[in-house]
Amino acid sequence: MPSRRAALAALPLLLAVGCKTSGTVAQVVSPQAVATTPAPVITPSAPTPSPTPSPTPSPTPVRPSYDVKAVQKQLAGVYYRGAIDGQVGGAFASAVAAFQKVNGLYGDGSVGKKTLAALAHPAPLPKLRDTAPGTRVEVDLTKQVLYLVKDNRIVHVLPVSSGSGAHYLTKNGHRATALTPVGHYVIQRRIPGVRKADLGTLYDPQYFYQGWAIHGSSSVPGYPASHGCIRVSRANGTWLLGQIGVGTHVYVYGGTHTFPAGSTAPGTNDPGGDTGGPAPTVSPTPTAAPSAKPSPSGKPTPSPSPTGILPSP
Repeated sequence: MPSRRAALAALPLLLAVGCKTSGTVAQVVSPQAVATTPAPVITPSAPTPSPTPSPTPSPTPVRPSYDVKAVQKQLAGVYYRGAIDGQVGGAFASAVAAFQKVNGLYGDGSVGKKTLAALAHPAPLPKLRDTAPGTRVEVDLTKQVLYLVKDNRIVHVLPVSSGSGAHYLTKNGHRATALTPVGHYVIQRRIPGVRKADLGTLYDPQYFYQGWAIHGSSSVPGYPASHGCIRVSRANGTWLLGQIGVGTHVYVYGGTHTFPAGSTAPGTNDPGGDTGGPAPTVSPTPTAAPSAKPSPSGKPTPSPSPTGILPSP
């Protein structure tokens, strides 16, 4: 068939040049003619190292604005028993606190303008309340200081903290008051080292009335803060072991949060603190025996003794 044969003959030409479809020319492109763009190669970058933190510089100690050595020399003996080395340590702070309290200042142990002024015009040491020879202790609760007395002369002054007057609950759940006994007593027993009691930890306690003791503590603020005991610093408590002992007389006076032995003051009729436990270690008095002797019962001179609240540090 000629028409069909002619159409077949024209087919290669149409494929070469294109064909018309609805007025649009469609081009046929061989696969080899299509340009391909290769995918970009992404090279992982090395992680950014964290910056090395610069060390925090240690704070430069603030140098006192006063001559520490000069103050140490002035307080040496009755207040300060450490080295004259210009260092502000625990012994120095204790001496400053004792001096402040005797001079009517708040005993925080820091030397400021008021303390420097008092050092320029120090008050004389207070008059003692007793005249017995030998070694004894007098505790002035008003000033919150302890006087170590030998042959009627104050040889050292320590800052103390006594009963706060606050209310608290005993181990038995009874309400008691933090009071310190006043009067004339005698050291009856002592425990070198640590004593764990119901109301806290006592260091080197020396008991002068039932469970009330002069003892070392980690906290001796410039105000009354104990459950009734007479707190001194831990270093001073250890030092006192070599200065006083069983048989040493203790005079406690002044203050506001107090009770006399034998009274029925609130909080003194419920044992607590340090009445129980194993028998304490008793050491002989390291100094000359006092003139007066304790009563046969071992109780302090003021006769009837209450069952008492018992203090802690």
